[in-house]
Amino acid sequence: FWNSIIRYMNFIKKIFKSYIFNVALIILLASLVVWVTVKDNPKQIIGMLQSADLFWLCVVMFLVILMRCVVGIIIKLECSLSCPNYKISYGIINSFVASLFNGITPSDSGGQFAQVFIFKKQGVDYHQSASVLWMDFIIYQSTMVISVLLLIIVKLSYFYHHYSQFFIIVIFGFLVNASVIVGLYALFKFPKFYKWLTTTGFNIAHFFHIIKDKEKTLAKVNDKLEQFDAEIQKLTHHRKLIFVCVCLNIVRLFLYYVTPFFCAKALHIPVYSKELFDILALTSFVCMVNSFNPLPGASGGTEATFVLMFSTIFGKISATSIMIFWRFMSYYFLLLVGFFVFIYAKNKPNVQVETENEK
Repeated sequence: FWNSIIRYMNFIKKIFKSYIFNVALIILLASLVVWVTVKDNPKQIIGMLQSADLFWLCVVMFLVILMRCVVGIIIKLECSLSCPNYKISYGIINSFVASLFNGITPSDSGGQFAQVFIFKKQGVDYHQSASVLWMDFIIYQSTMVISVLLLIIVKLSYFYHHYSQFFIIVIFGFLVNASVIVGLYALFKFPKFYKWLTTTGFNIAHFFHIIKDKEKTLAKVNDKLEQFDAEIQKLTHHRKLIFVCVCLNIVRLFLYYVTPFFCAKALHIPVYSKELFDILALTSFVCMVNSFNPLPGASGGTEATFVLMFSTIFGKISATSIMIFWRFMSYYFLLLVGFFVFIYAKNKPNVQVETENEK
């Protein structure tokens, strides 16, 4: 019985690793959600989209591109520890490639593999690129968890009374994100818990055939923790870098969370500065709700959750129009840009980047 389940799960994993299948799934789910949300008021919604203000449309486009450029600057700063001559343009290219492959793979699982490939072409070896990606993950995940926690605390009363039906889901999504970084710290800081996990926990998983090769899995966990420990030790000696990267990640999150505000302006929907903080919080909550959605780009769930949450501010018709515009610009547009950037980077000749040791 367990062998049959495992074979079935492996078959499902193989399907979801197909880029063609994932792209088709994204298009199917997006089309289904748009049809469900638009079908009752197609004329009003299509009319709002057709009358979009060109100036604010360009502002939204600028914001989503700027967000990826900020990520590129962060990558450049993180690379500077081992590769001083790594260029900002390299980091921006890497950032757009990551957005493409994160967007077309389940649970954002393909982005780092694509980044390693691009790093290699940019003259950064596997060990250095793995170090940069670990550093980037630690700083971003910690910044995102803390910033969302502050938004939840500040808007707790308002959110609980107006969105009580989503409250538990938002908290659960937040806990999923927080548990990743907290769990790594816990494994590192509490050796007794780590020992229990690698003995009792792995034995139980092996007994139920959840883990095939216990020794191989243990080796992978040890390797991940060693990498995590190494990056923590490195970061403790570069506090100025941490501060700058944290600030840039706050800017990155702000640019993403504020985009629906300008999407509303582009669609001539009345929106005021006093509502800005509510929009920031709601967008972050949409991300939390869909953080455990394994589908590529959290397709389907993101669109539906956005309309449900933002309908309380703008009404269903306006919320649907904003969602379509926001989702296209922040996701599909970035996929398109990321695709062309990847083609460009793939065809560029490999470069040599001077490392700190060589210097």
